[in-house]
Amino acid sequence: MDTISKEKAAVLWNELIEYEKNNEMTDDERTALKEWVLAGNSVHDNGSMAFTEGGVPCDFLDDYRYQEEIRRDLEKLSPREEENYLARLRGEDTIDNLREDLDELHFKVRIYEQMLRSYGLFEETEQKIEIAKEQSAKQEMQFKEWRFAHPDAELPFD
Repeated sequence: MDTISKEKAAVLWNELIEYEKNNEMTDDERTALKEWVLAGNSVHDNGSMAFTEGGVPCDFLDDYRYQEEIRRDLEKLSPREEENYLARLRGEDTIDNLREDLDELHFKVRIYEQMLRSYGLFEETEQKIEIAKEQSAKQEMQFKEWRFAHPDAELPFD
């Protein structure tokens, strides 16, 4: 805490003490958290700038645990599996991940079909799908006609 004022260091240290009282953690987590605070950071900040789904910044410990989980997962994987795992985290597609997703969808479709058949709903569902296709085709045609009639209109996604 050499680069911060004594007042800020005291506030951060008191924050750490209070945080430790209210949160269970392993010895490794405690050590990492203390190092983080000693470097002049709040327990409520994280180096990844990670946020919860609600938009609230994650505490250091939450981010640390997430990073550790990723490291443990990566240790078990082959280089190719690592690449696919990290691509998923980044929201990127790989051919392996797409194949895995397709297999999962195919499996679910088979189960849904079995359930629909067992309750006598398969034929009704097929009819609804055909109606939805027709409506979708009509809407697409209407949009194309509108677009042709308004060639200079700007669309937000062009």
